[in-house]
Amino acid sequence: MIETNKKYTFDGPFATYCSMYVEYKIGLGYKFQVSSYYRLRQVDNFFKKSGLKKPILTKNMVEEYVSKRDNESTKTQHQRMSTIRQFALFMNMLGFNFYVFPKNEFVKQRDNFIPYIFTHDEITRIWSIVDQLKFSGNSKYAHLIYPMLLRMLYGCGLRINEALTLQKTDINLKDGVITVSKGKNNITRFVPMTETLRIYGQHYVKNMAFDMSMEGYFYPAPDGRKYNSGSILSGFRRILRDAEIITDESVKPRIHDLRHTFAVHSLEKMINEGQDIYSFLPILQTYMGHRDVESTEQYLRMTSDTYGNIINSTEEMYQDVFPEVQENERL
Repeated sequence: MIETNKKYTFDGPFATYCSMYVEYKIGLGYKFQVSSYYRLRQVDNFFKKSGLKKPILTKNMVEEYVSKRDNESTKTQHQRMSTIRQFALFMNMLGFNFYVFPKNEFVKQRDNFIPYIFTHDEITRIWSIVDQLKFSGNSKYAHLIYPMLLRMLYGCGLRINEALTLQKTDINLKDGVITVSKGKNNITRFVPMTETLRIYGQHYVKNMAFDMSMEGYFYPAPDGRKYNSGSILSGFRRILRDAEIITDESVKPRIHDLRHTFAVHSLEKMINEGQDIYSFLPILQTYMGHRDVESTEQYLRMTSDTYGNIINSTEEMYQDVFPEVQENERL
């Protein structure tokens, strides 16, 4: 939420409506960061300098605003297109007839990254493998840590280093809440667990013989220090091979792709229940620790037609959207 002091005022032809737009977005649950405010003020200032006196927005005006500027990155131009489009949609909700820049005419941002989205069957096969891990003298906790860690990454959408940095005191298994302290972007957030994951965590704590009131990592390396993410990835690749998800010659999913899969499966669940994913995006933004909702939207880009309907779905409000994890009764 932005501060409400003088530097966040608007003084162009859209001043009153810009302030209303900010309050509207905040009311929906969006975190209106300084960068979002700055882009909105750019719109107001641009048309102030052009001499506009009343709130109108025609096709020519919008196309002039979104046109490429000298030394401007594609990302910046894309953000300007998104800002003026969202503002126009808001103004039309108020009864205006503003031109809405078409989303299919946004400039394409170069991004060669293609996330691997695990299918529900592949997730089930992963659980089957990790639940059969045996004690190893080289890593005496691995057979307990992997089943819990991978379920937490998939069930809560954590980044791997966020999970490995967790202290025992960060985990509240009574209420089912994880405290992620100063994750990426220096954001501290509270992440709820599903009931199945909370119960699984209780079994894990019992088998690890943890005193949860004492300091120490929730996923300790054999020497008690923080587990190395490289070691976890190596073990994860072996699990994927055993689950027949990858071969030595195939594209190798990263452990971070469990985070992508968490987001996609959550949205997929919403669509299947007829919910509105756009109302859910600011919640997912907070849940995953993104700085702004644009990051969440980019992060969820699909690479397969299988999930194409996620971007276009609009229905009712969200409820109970996070994917469940399976409890291992043998723990």
